[in-house]
Amino acid sequence: YFVHSYGAHSGLPEGAVVSWSEHEGDRFVAAVEYGQVCSTQFHPEKSGAAGARLLRNWLRLPAAADRVE
Repeated sequence: YFVHSYGAHSGLPEGAVVSWSEHEGDRFVAAVEYGQVCSTQFHPEKSGAAGARLLRNWLRLPAAADRVE
């Protein structure tokens, strides 16, 4: 769910994992992971059940990372 016209198109650090989205022919970054930082440019809380699932999974990530050997 994107509600504004702002969006990163370039200037991301080398090695960043990027998820892109497209709207009306404009391609822009939806989410970025770089090292221990995860960021989004959208509103998952406005995306119904799928957005709620994304947020639940995101909150579980630190606990899962602690179990990685």
